[in-house]
Amino acid sequence: MAIDTPSGVQLRIRGKVQGVGFRPFVWQLAQQLQLHGDVCNDGDGVVVRLLEDPSQFIAALYQDCPPLARIDSVEHASLVWERAPTDFTIRQSAGGSMNTQIVPDAATCPACLAEMNTPGERRYRYPFINCTHCGPRFTIIRAMPYDRPFTVMAAFPLCPECDSEYRDPYDRRFHAQPVACPSCGPHLEWRSQHERAEKEAALQAAVAQLNAGGIIAVKGLGGFHLACDARNDNAVAMLRARKHRPAKPLAVML
Repeated sequence: MAIDTPSGVQLRIRGKVQGVGFRPFVWQLAQQLQLHGDVCNDGDGVVVRLLEDPSQFIAALYQDCPPLARIDSVEHASLVWERAPTDFTIRQSAGGSMNTQIVPDAATCPACLAEMNTPGERRYRYPFINCTHCGPRFTIIRAMPYDRPFTVMAAFPLCPECDSEYRDPYDRRFHAQPVACPSCGPHLEWRSQHERAEKEAALQAAVAQLNAGGIIAVKGLGGFHLACDARNDNAVAMLRARKHRPAKPLAVML
């Protein structure tokens, strides 16, 4: 289709397409296919507007869909552009009633695990590491569509380094809404009756309490988890007594 005509097509994509790196995926796909238009989130999922024929684009959507995403349907509609686009952009999310799906929290991906365990990396040993392929989703949302201002991460403004990653189309944190680092993101805290600690010291305080046979309450994204050393019979007995759970099996972390 010639670029000098304002006619095009709008694609309505439904499914698990928010919080999974879908807009960055669409942007990168559009660059590969040299397409012109834009993409945005709204209450029903994702809307893609294209100037060119979408056949090859749609086939690639299904074939190369991000690992956390699931496409349930792609609907076509004719579109008349007020002005023919000269590139492909990610535009601001649209409001409206919310009928789309959001994925659950995802386990830390291999790339983030490697980064977290590599000395010298900005996020070395940072427990809240994430990217477009992993990390919190459902439990940090306050409203839809899924954008940082509508999550609990709105309280943590991005530092220049994280902001650069967030805006870099070729970075795996491009439009990753929970992106953070030790400089700008949340950190660990330890609180007991007589002690308070932060960051690495908080982790070591928790380890010491577990080794001493105590019970700790771990505040996660979705609530509190009571934990003790499963190898310590006295600690397990105390946990069972406090939970009024004398026989039912307890979850074990390895």
